[in-house]
Amino acid sequence: MNYADRVSRSGTSVNRAPVVAFVENARNRRIVYALAAIVLAVFVFFPRPFVARATLVPQDTSSSAGTNTMLTLLGGQSQNFASLLGGGRVSNDLYLIIGRSDSVATDVINRLNLVGPSRPYSTVERAKVKLAKKVDIHLLLGGVMEIETRTHDAKYSKELTAAYVAAISKQLASFGRQLINNKQLIVERKFRDASARVAAAEAALNEFRRRNNLAEPDAELGQALALRTQLEAQLQAKLVELQMTSQVRGPESAELQALQSEVGTLRSQLARTARPAITAGGPNVASLGALSTQYLNLYRDYRFAQALYEVYSRSTEQVAVEQLASESASYVQLIDPAHLDAERKLNTWAIAALAALALLILFTEWYAPTTGLWGRRRSSGPEQDGAA
Repeated sequence: MNYADRVSRSGTSVNRAPVVAFVENARNRRIVYALAAIVLAVFVFFPRPFVARATLVPQDTSSSAGTNTMLTLLGGQSQNFASLLGGGRVSNDLYLIIGRSDSVATDVINRLNLVGPSRPYSTVERAKVKLAKKVDIHLLLGGVMEIETRTHDAKYSKELTAAYVAAISKQLASFGRQLINNKQLIVERKFRDASARVAAAEAALNEFRRRNNLAEPDAELGQALALRTQLEAQLQAKLVELQMTSQVRGPESAELQALQSEVGTLRSQLARTARPAITAGGPNVASLGALSTQYLNLYRDYRFAQALYEVYSRSTEQVAVEQLASESASYVQLIDPAHLDAERKLNTWAIAALAALALLILFTEWYAPTTGLWGRRRSSGPEQDGAA
């Protein structure tokens, strides 16, 4: 060992000797432990912490329930359109994210004027860090949001909690208006498209009706079938009358000839109904069968376009109602306003320090002497110095 090493080692030993001697003295250690325990016990109760709470229920900003209820009145597949336009209910986790967002913290800082030369914090960033430690926002059962603020000033705790309630309500209102505006743009654009589509489908159907002298499909088919049934009934009646007349009249009978002429006329009329033709009164049964497929396709397109038009028309009215309601909605329903907890709170950091001190006392006053740890360390010290 050179001279510098010996000087350095001797200096360290001289500096550490009083500390080691003080710590090795059991009486000194216990005095220090007692003083530390007294100080920490005082800090457990003082300064007194005050906890303020507020519980609220965020309202559904999408208003999908009202949209779905109204649109499902159409029945059938319109429920799918209701789910699409309603957008579904916003999850509770999204409300929690909004409550913990940077915009809410900034709003609270501006409301309480926390940053400035004579204010509690010098910068906005420092204020946000401190607020994150003092305020806890979490969800309870049933989607209830709770705001818990812990400071050493009762008035400041209540003011901070109330400011968070107002800021969260404001952000939810802004979020709801954004959803409604986006929905309104989509519905208005689709409503214009649906109006143009129903107009085009109606024009195509009316033009096809005029070109082919068609009425409603059910009425047209019923009329054609009724005409054919009437002709067949008249023909059967005339055949029976002709048979009876031929038995009592001769071939030169004018009455018999008239009946034969009527039977021929009815048969020609039935034959014409079997051939596709379009007359001034509309198509016959055979022609209607050829046109029915095209006619029904046009009619189905018209009905579908009309159903879409009704859906988006109802959606437009619903979005207008939602927009009016959003102008006066609070977007939060307060269950409990900002209030202080009745029971006295304790400083948890002081309790944790007391627990750590108790573990240190247990180690130094019981574990180390019982296991002989102090004796081994004392005996190993001189041996190491001699070896060096």
